[in-house]
Amino acid sequence: MPKNRLDRAAFFSRRRLGPLLVVSALSGCAVQPLQDPSSLLTSVPAAELSRASSLEAQGRVDEAARLYLESATRAQPPARAELRLKAAQAYLAGGRTSQARETLAGLASAELIGGQLERSRLLESELDLAAGQPKAAIAKLKQLPALAKPLAIRRLGLLAAAQRLDNDPIASAESLAELDARLDGQARVTNQVSLVATLALTGEDDLLKLTRAGRGAMKGWAEIAQLVRRHGADPRRLDDAYRQWRQRRTSHPALPELARAYTGNGSSGYANGQRVTVMLPSGGRFAAAAKAVRDGIQAASRLDPGDRRPSLDFADSTNAGRVRTLHAAAITRGADAVIGPLEKPAVDALIEARTAQVPTLALNESTEAERRALNLFQFALSPENEAAEAANKGFALGARRALVLHPNDAWGQRLANAFSAQWRAQGGTLAGQAGFDPSSSNYDTTLGRLMNGQRADLLFLVATAEMARKIHPQIQTVATKPSIVISTSHVYSGRFDAAADKALVGLYFVDIPWMLDLGGEGPLARRTVMGQTASASGPLARLYAMGLDAYRLTPHLTELAANPGAYFPGQTGGLAIDPLGRITRQLALGRFTENGPRLANGVEPSGETRVEPTRTLGPE
Repeated sequence: MPKNRLDRAAFFSRRRLGPLLVVSALSGCAVQPLQDPSSLLTSVPAAELSRASSLEAQGRVDEAARLYLESATRAQPPARAELRLKAAQAYLAGGRTSQARETLAGLASAELIGGQLERSRLLESELDLAAGQPKAAIAKLKQLPALAKPLAIRRLGLLAAAQRLDNDPIASAESLAELDARLDGQARVTNQVSLVATLALTGEDDLLKLTRAGRGAMKGWAEIAQLVRRHGADPRRLDDAYRQWRQRRTSHPALPELARAYTGNGSSGYANGQRVTVMLPSGGRFAAAAKAVRDGIQAASRLDPGDRRPSLDFADSTNAGRVRTLHAAAITRGADAVIGPLEKPAVDALIEARTAQVPTLALNESTEAERRALNLFQFALSPENEAAEAANKGFALGARRALVLHPNDAWGQRLANAFSAQWRAQGGTLAGQAGFDPSSSNYDTTLGRLMNGQRADLLFLVATAEMARKIHPQIQTVATKPSIVISTSHVYSGRFDAAADKALVGLYFVDIPWMLDLGGEGPLARRTVMGQTASASGPLARLYAMGLDAYRLTPHLTELAANPGAYFPGQTGGLAIDPLGRITRQLALGRFTENGPRLANGVEPSGETRVEPTRTLGPE
């Protein structure tokens, strides 16, 4: 079987059941013996189990789950509970989160043995993460007792993922550091990359405190995170700096290959002779966007050494109705992985196929919220994701009462809704919301109605750069006290205009790290490539960065999906894979200053922002 091509049944079992099949216990801890799930099903007719397993392998998980549940009605404990667990796992694998929760709710706790209770709690935590409820997941995971090793590994990975989504990168890194001692081989390399990338999310001041006053290994991990902040965009410079660091810290558990793995130059990427098919539209209204993605993919490919550079085959996916045929043809020609398609209808078409024979990275999200196909992963630069990230960043800065101001159109309302949902999910209060006419030049009435008498410490502004230049100064005039005004990347074109953008000074915005020139200079840093291709400097620049990430992420998809705490340091943000196969992104927080956008580093009690002084963004 070619490298990276998955047996579909094996993929499912590794993703959900594989880590649970090893009977193991933590040394020195009294834990309930973990039984092999198959040993709990000996009383169930083999033909029933074989039929359900076959349906799972075909991606027909709804049918498989129903068969498990039918068998459960005829089974006795502990087989009854095991069949319900298998049904819940099947539903989650197919994106049916509501059915999975309902199935778990039907478990009788008194009947659970051999790790079944712990496995059900872990599955409930996965469902919390899939629903964007990290606090609920953290609460469940912290209540679990000492676990047998495979369950302990899964618990720590899920806990790290939940803590990261809950804006607590230091706690997440500590969970990953605890996990590190339980891993070996490539899983340990992946975990260490995730640990360092997670710490790199930390504010500069907090990271500096860790390097000065941190205890044990965490102090060293923070030092490595500082190295990747300075040199992450330049693999050679980072590798040199890391080797010098290891010479001084010989007792630290960081692996020799960590720096190379962080930049994608390690041994775990593409293998010699692999083929990747890229499905992108060459015509239609997404042709320009597709070209930017393609340019990014090709730029990343050119940096790979010849013996680890896959063959790239490009297929025209303009006709969404032919996408499944194109995908099948790519596999017939020997593709080890597929990148694309780009349009939502085309992604929907692949979802209908229920499973993909090779890892496939779709460059958009399906319109089907509770459906997924096995081995298909969804990677999107969605505005709604940015609005939710603005809520996360604002909450992390200490704000608790928010106002929302948005254009009176469908786009503005979508982003307002996404922000509001995430803000409330974190426990924040929505103090008020108002729409405005983008064609207007005076917003005093709207702002007065929204802000008058409101005790709010944050205003989320949905706007383009042109809109924000008009409305942001008026917000500052109407505000009775300093407060955080935060927006999405739509307010930053990527080129700072000192005269025009003077009106934006003080405005926060979330954006991808690549647009903020983080990680220093390097062959794929934005400042380096802006003069080489129009795709990297124009309005579609973020899609160029998406192409860079799509190329680098693809050979790691299966590995990342199997490790819930895994975190990939991408150009479009910190990337992880949620239980539904969606790529989640955590963005950087910038703020406009008189000298250009800079990486924001926190908020002073006065309401003024500390900024990282050495990272001026945009052209000099």
